[in-house]
Amino acid sequence: MKFVDEATIEVAAGNGGAGCASFRREKFIPFGGPDGGDGGRGGSIRAVADRNLNTLIDYRYARKHVARNGEGGRGSDQYGAAGDDILLRMPVGTIVTDLDTGEVVAELIDPEKPVMLCKGGDGGFGNLHFKSSTNRAPRQKTPGWPGEQKRLKLELRVMADVGLLGMPNAGKSTLIAAVSNARPKIADYPFTTLHPNLGVVRVAPEQSFVVADIPGLIEGAAEGAGLGHRFLRHLQRTRLLLHIVDLAPMDEAVDPVKDARAIVAELKKYDPDLHAKPRWLVLNKIDMIPIEEREARVKDFVRRFRWKGPVFQVSALAREGLQPLVRAAYDHVAQFQQKAAEPDPRFPAEAEPGHG
Repeated sequence: MKFVDEATIEVAAGNGGAGCASFRREKFIPFGGPDGGDGGRGGSIRAVADRNLNTLIDYRYARKHVARNGEGGRGSDQYGAAGDDILLRMPVGTIVTDLDTGEVVAELIDPEKPVMLCKGGDGGFGNLHFKSSTNRAPRQKTPGWPGEQKRLKLELRVMADVGLLGMPNAGKSTLIAAVSNARPKIADYPFTTLHPNLGVVRVAPEQSFVVADIPGLIEGAAEGAGLGHRFLRHLQRTRLLLHIVDLAPMDEAVDPVKDARAIVAELKKYDPDLHAKPRWLVLNKIDMIPIEEREARVKDFVRRFRWKGPVFQVSALAREGLQPLVRAAYDHVAQFQQKAAEPDPRFPAEAEPGHG
């Protein structure tokens, strides 16, 4: 299935039904009084996050969603029926923005928690609504209120704890396939990865985290070069970035330090907040370096790159050095998960009845 992470749709809620002006007319009841009912409410449009979806492909083709109008009121105290609501299912992590105002309408994080996109119009009042002791034969009625209409931009940002960053052919897809249940396409040519891949990394039976692999970046990505710039947004929700570096490139003219600096520069140009996220250095393909040369090659890279953060030496293909990396990444992510689960001290929980 084609991966789509952007779409533009039009949504229109239903209009409310008009109220009715009617009077009761029956044999032997000369003064039956008003009996016109109110109009029904127009259908609303809501969105909900669905864990079973991972792309916005459905909204690339179904671009217009219109809810039904409410029915008009009728005589004999009959109220109009409300229009049916429409529920749009979208992937978890979708951001809905109003194209006309630029305002974020909804951010779909919690599954099965519907969010209102367009509210249906209320129904109009029938003349039964205006009956009073001083106005026993009202002829007033009101039309229904119009429903909201919006042009919306849908933008999917995948929900991942750890993101993989690096040049094409750095070994990101091989790494995510080695540590998780993801099975991306892997080949020896640039831009094998054409869309983000998500994988669940199981550290223990009840310990896991989600890792995301995006297309490789090249110099000039922040200005639109290559494929990776389109998917950098998917790293904005991550807790940790793993900068994958090919320490043994096939082309001897390629300098890993220069490539690594180019990635960092593009990250900073695209989003300073993304650049400020915790980032670890993962030196890949060490199996292609003779054992006696590895330590010197790693020290030379770290010195020239002027790196002071954590460094991991791995071989995704040979599956060397992956366990320490996975365990450290989980421990880092678990800190944020634990903080999120802790109650906010500014809002203490209410004491249970009968205690205190």
